[in-house]
Amino acid sequence: MAQALLQSVRSLRSTDVIKNLAEFHHSMMGYRAKGLRYDDLIPEENDLVQQALRRLPEKEHYDRIFRMRRAINLSSQQTELETKDHTKPHEDVPYLGPLITLVENEIATKESFDHLSSIPAHLLKRNNSTAV
Repeated sequence: MAQALLQSVRSLRSTDVIKNLAEFHHSMMGYRAKGLRYDDLIPEENDLVQQALRRLPEKEHYDRIFRMRRAINLSSQQTELETKDHTKPHEDVPYLGPLITLVENEIATKESFDHLSSIPAHLLKRNNSTAV
């Protein structure tokens, strides 16, 4: 039953109505009018985010800083960018979220190996070394 509910929720997420509602929500948030992308709104005070930011390509890092400074400047002037300069929906792609997920997975893997008390049998079979 839980699997069927999960499947129905996933199929609902991909409907045009939900996609249009999500797009309307993003437009009403106002960050695109300041030239920001959604991942620019992620707070940087977290250690995971700091590690992910260090892994950003240099150009993406500079672009992020530029967008943040421009948005702060616009906010202090209480203005928005011209409509042609707003962040377009096709430009608003995740760039930091996948890196945060990657860092979280690496930390979880490291912690699971830190708590490993013995080598699992399937890993011992893969070991081709003669040393025991």
